[in-house]
Amino acid sequence: MTDYYVYEQPLNEKVRSFLRLEKLFQQYSFNLKHGSGWNNRVAIDSILELLAFTTRSDIKLEVLKELERQHTRLERLSKRPQIDQSQLSSILKNINKRIGDLQAVSGQLGQDTKNIELLTAIAQKNSVPGSICDFDLPALKHWLTQPKATRQQHIEKWFQPFGRLDRSVQLILDILRHSNENTDEVAQNGFFQKSIDTNQAVQLLRISIHKDEECYPEISAGKHRFSIRFMKNNDPSLRPEQCKDDVAFKMMMCSI
Repeated sequence: MTDYYVYEQPLNEKVRSFLRLEKLFQQYSFNLKHGSGWNNRVAIDSILELLAFTTRSDIKLEVLKELERQHTRLERLSKRPQIDQSQLSSILKNINKRIGDLQAVSGQLGQDTKNIELLTAIAQKNSVPGSICDFDLPALKHWLTQPKATRQQHIEKWFQPFGRLDRSVQLILDILRHSNENTDEVAQNGFFQKSIDTNQAVQLLRISIHKDEECYPEISAGKHRFSIRFMKNNDPSLRPEQCKDDVAFKMMMCSI
């Protein structure tokens, strides 16, 4: 699918949260890898957003529930003769490992990181409009003068409590994204609508558009149906318009 751009639409709040977490984890990993002072700042902001996210909700419990639900659903598939038993067994073992990892975490995720004085100071200054300047927080300026290896070591230690959550969320989304096959569809005059089988428990829509298409999907979904409008916007200063031509695309309705 390298010739396609993929757009995803979560169909429940749980998957929406998992996708937001995945984006934060990706943002953290990218900026940690590149390691400049500017990258360090974004990596720290990612950690602070993870702290805020996990403080607002018991995300660890939500992830555990979803891992256990997926495990139960996949175990039922083991009775089907056409299933690759070796691959299924490997996935089930991986789920069990992630469950054990999260259950081993006592208390709230990231509590030790939350108590880091520098991170607390950065979080407080982040609420002020504009970027944090050297005069706002000399301690941050001083920390950024430390050797790259030292800064990387600190950041990795601050992120460490979220590593197990990262791996668990990625496993959940990987299983969900491979839970079905793509179908070839056509949006007539740039519009497509489909009913949702309430017995199917669709959690995520994946819309794949060939890179040659100069449009993107706007997806509106409810419990019983969803619709897709393919839009064009060659000039970002103008309002997007719906495509007037038919648009061929691939669609996956992910459910497990």
